[in-house]
Amino acid sequence: MPKLTDRLPKKCNDRGRAFSWHNGKRIYHGTWGTPEADKSYKRFIAALLESPALPLRIDKDTDVLVSELSAGFLEVHESRMGKTDYLNHQYAIGYLVEIYGELAVNEFSPKK
Repeated sequence: MPKLTDRLPKKCNDRGRAFSWHNGKRIYHGTWGTPEADKSYKRFIAALLESPALPLRIDKDTDVLVSELSAGFLEVHESRMGKTDYLNHQYAIGYLVEIYGELAVNEFSPKK
């Protein structure tokens, strides 16, 4: 099983601003290199470690199925999309899962 720290967001620098990516969103921590930014990043990581709902965990010994990845996508984007867009994605992904749901993601290719 991979270490938990392999999945934690890294602290990044963008034009002097410290941030991390989490669930597709930038979480800003302050000015890069300041003690306040370091504290903010550490609080952010501590909150993630306490949270029971960490991002999708991938065990390197098992394959992730197309159906599992699709379910994770819909779960993450449910609150980000409008109702119509979400239903359209759900409808299209339904066909994908119906045909390729039991296939491992690393075996899925553009030809399929």
